[in-house]
Amino acid sequence: MRVNTGSAKGKKLKTIPGIEVRPTSDKVKGAIFNTIGQDLTDCNFLDLFSGTGGMGIEALSRGADLCVFIEKKLECVKIIYENLNITGLAQRAVVIKTDIFRGLAKLSRENMCFDFVFLDPPYFKSFYVPVLEVISEGELLKRNGSLIVEHSKQIIMPEKVFRLEQGKIKKYGDTMITYYHFTKGG
Repeated sequence: MRVNTGSAKGKKLKTIPGIEVRPTSDKVKGAIFNTIGQDLTDCNFLDLFSGTGGMGIEALSRGADLCVFIEKKLECVKIIYENLNITGLAQRAVVIKTDIFRGLAKLSRENMCFDFVFLDPPYFKSFYVPVLEVISEGELLKRNGSLIVEHSKQIIMPEKVFRLEQGKIKKYGDTMITYYHFTKGG
């Protein structure tokens, strides 16, 4: 796994062996950033269920001002810090080691708002809709922002969750990427 583009282009990122942590492939990561735009200058990025931090690090490498990583597993948090140090991007990152709902509540209390939110929970767990609800209610996504969900092709994502409405859906082998935006009246 490497950083595809930007200031840390080509840097090899550390991963965790085994199948429990499933990093976003370089192909899918590249496709996502081609869809949302290459230049993330002046953007804030939220990487949920961060794993090894590959998505958030890619965002920082492409110019994001800030990336907040939320990850519960200590082993993953250690790898995120190592990868931030390898890429020289640690000064623009905040890593929060906590449960996803506690992390989102903390960000909401701090009035944090993001241009992009990337959600990649463990496949076949029931996190998708509850997390979308919390993001919508907590106003963690800017009105013109994008929420990006990586999921298995066997999971059907809802068309609407509160004020979030489904946009593009892309398929990459067994991986699906579903984009959400605020509804026009939201």
